[in-house]
Amino acid sequence: MSSNKKGGDERFLRVQKDPRFWEMPERERKIDKRFQSMFHDKRFTEKYTVDKRGRPINQTSTEDLKRFYNVSSSEDEDDDEEGVKSKKKKEVKEELVKVEIEVKEELVKVEIEVKVEKEVKVKVEKEVKVEKEVKESKDVKAEGPPPERGVRVIEEDELVRYTAAEKTFAVRKGLPVYLLAASICQGVEEQIPHLTAAYVHPDTFLARSLEQHAWKFDRVTGEALVVVHIGTDDVASGLSPAAIVGQMEALIDRIQHGHAEPLYVAVCSILPRLVDNQRTMGTVRDTNRRFHELCRRKKDTIHLPTGKLFLHHRQIIQNYFTGDGVHLNVEGKKVLFNYLKTFLWHFCKHS
Repeated sequence: MSSNKKGGDERFLRVQKDPRFWEMPERERKIDKRFQSMFHDKRFTEKYTVDKRGRPINQTSTEDLKRFYNVSSSEDEDDDEEGVKSKKKKEVKEELVKVEIEVKEELVKVEIEVKVEKEVKVKVEKEVKVEKEVKESKDVKAEGPPPERGVRVIEEDELVRYTAAEKTFAVRKGLPVYLLAASICQGVEEQIPHLTAAYVHPDTFLARSLEQHAWKFDRVTGEALVVVHIGTDDVASGLSPAAIVGQMEALIDRIQHGHAEPLYVAVCSILPRLVDNQRTMGTVRDTNRRFHELCRRKKDTIHLPTGKLFLHHRQIIQNYFTGDGVHLNVEGKKVLFNYLKTFLWHFCKHS
């Protein structure tokens, strides 16, 4: 009896020394609802009356199962899976929206670049065509056969060379001169009688002149000069300098279009007026500066800074305007027309 007891104690001591004896089961494994019956079904339940040491207990196998297994809810798992799917869908949707926005922005950018490139190409082709026609015309006069009846060969002593803004013009003496202007030039025929034609249109705008008056120069043949004095009403209407200059360039292109021989265009500055406020005065200054740059880069075009005639130390000379502060009086028109007469004398020897 004592030997059995001693052997049992030795075995118990060996079991105690085994680390696995002290390890507590962890509830890591989850059982979904398909196997939950094992916790309450009598077929899986066994009742213990004594423990492994023979001590009386009141316990079932269900408590042991709960120690080793963690009961999980399939609904929780479904919710977790649904949440993950919903999150992924949201991320995919946001990514698609982002890509769509980037694609649209890229398409708009490409459309703008294509449009600008197309406009530049058309403009360059037009300028090249006009330049080619002018060159061919000059080559025919210089090297070609004798001119036909009605075509006059210009000798060197009949040419006038005029240089301004780094550009030199070689024009025929006494060439025809046309004027296209607003009401500010009314009465110009009396002061400059040798004008071929003066088209003075009160309350006109650059856009209106482009649509209604530019066609008159389609009938001009041979070399000629067109003096343009329009833009005051455009400033008063609130147009920006860029818009005014763009319309002036369109008018110049329309006037010169289709002419084999040079059709020179002289663009006069927009005159400052007593009724101008700080905003419109700024528009006048910026527009005239852009007129100068436009004429410097365009072929057969020159800028006439007539606006400086009516300023003294950047202040408008009031004695040149009528009481309304809008129109030129007799003295003001005399100043403007004398300037044009002087220019025509130096440009093409018109007296």
